Amino acid sequence: MLRLRAFRPSNDKIVKIQLHPTHPWLVTADASDHVSVWNWEHRQVIYELKAGGVDERRLVGAKLEKLAEGESEPRGKPTEAMRGGSVKQVSFFDDDVRFWQLWHNRSAAAEAPSAVHQHPSAFSPPASSTRGRHFLVICCENKAIFLDLVTMRGRDVPKQDLDNKSLLCMEFLSRSSAGDGPLVAFGGSDGVIRVLSMITWKLVRRYTGGHKGSISCLMTFMASSGEALLVSGASDGSLVVWSADHAQDSRELVPKLSLKAHDGGVVAVELSRVMGGAPQLITIGADKTLAIWDTISFKELRRIKPVPKLACHSVASWCHPRAPNLDILTCVKDSHIWAIENPTYSALTRPLCELSSLIPPQVLAPSKKLRVFCMVAHPLQPHLVATGTNIGVILSEFDPRSLPAVAALPTLPGSREHSAVYIVDRELKLLNFQLSNVANPSLGTTGSISETGRSRNDTLEPLHVKQMKKHISTPVPHDSYSVLSVSSSGK
Repeated sequence: MLRLRAFRPSNDKIVKIQLHPTHPWLVTADASDHVSVWNWEHRQVIYELKAGGVDERRLVGAKLEKLAEGESEPRGKPTEAMRGGSVKQVSFFDDDVRFWQLWHNRSAAAEAPSAVHQHPSAFSPPASSTRGRHFLVICCENKAIFLDLVTMRGRDVPKQDLDNKSLLCMEFLSRSSAGDGPLVAFGGSDGVIRVLSMITWKLVRRYTGGHKGSISCLMTFMASSGEALLVSGASDGSLVVWSADHAQDSRELVPKLSLKAHDGGVVAVELSRVMGGAPQLITIGADKTLAIWDTISFKELRRIKPVPKLACHSVASWCHPRAPNLDILTCVKDSHIWAIENPTYSALTRPLCELSSLIPPQVLAPSKKLRVFCMVAHPLQPHLVATGTNIGVILSEFDPRSLPAVAALPTLPGSREHSAVYIVDRELKLLNFQLSNVANPSLGTTGSISETGRSRNDTLEPLHVKQMKKHISTPVPHDSYSVLSVSSSGK
């Protein structure tokens, strides 16, 4: 169902990945802590740096900037000269990211019937907070790096400014008081969440008392009541919900709710939009399970093991109009992207794509197996899915030829022949078909009906299909992802 859109080889395995919502930018970090920003549309590297160690170019550039501004040589060691340590997360942050993050959270919350009167119909975008700057933010174990991709000027915040605790994950908070400006929350090795102001570059508040282990993931979402919330997962297996509405000026915040989510630790958390219902949380854990949680009662709705004997390391909520029954994508350390069908009901897991079949044959040595280490779905273009592997970055797109746009035509009364039109490569085609199966002569009138409505004596007969395809010369002026429909008036 997926085909290759772009591929960038790498000498080391890609372990962190993120896509920008509006620009064709993709940021990755490899196992050697090298960070790269790639324009996947033009196949061009925008920026590279050695985040785990000391990047000499950034160090020299920072010194030249300070000299140009008339600053004397600092007495202490510049933050650019400090080793970053292991890269834990990479992300973009600008007005577009902030807008679409808030829109996504709000639209998911507004689906619930109880949210009709909680959310005004008009969506007011948040005020500009980055003033045209596009930040690349790198969460390293020893410091956080904020790099403006417009001016290429950076700001390094060492862990000493955040209670000297290792930084393991981060999340941008959508609401803040006027003086603090944009806020970013960092999950610490001591189980405390620390919030940094991107205006003052100071620690403004802490979330304490929620976890006994190190924090592994953070995510903001909006409840159907309209309340902004922050959820955190940790190595102790707990999932904690906090208030993310910072209208109140409090430097210490305590949990709203805490629950046991996974044995061995929570790996990741994702928000799932539910049509006509409150949003749900998806978590994956070290216990090889994927769990789905209701955001009103915070009760567990479903728990499955998507791939037996293998732990999921990435999860993405997915919503594609051409595959409406596939709601969740996940990855384990094999060569597949796995899709979960109807996760709260049948919860069937099947491979969406075998990635080694997409890449050029010469890229993968015969003795080497492709392994996926991270995955992300594009927030605004669901047909794009990016994966980080042991051979590089693979950007896949939904293949329009795998599920053609189709519309059924009305069947004449009493007719056994059915018709449908569909699109393949902007060509309109007609399909005529008949469905018939042989009646079971052993039934007679004595077959009893079970609770499912099927006769207990009934056996499934093969369905015989007679079909005929016909090309229609009318060209289709739409793109590959068009949707067909039939007018109810018949005109």
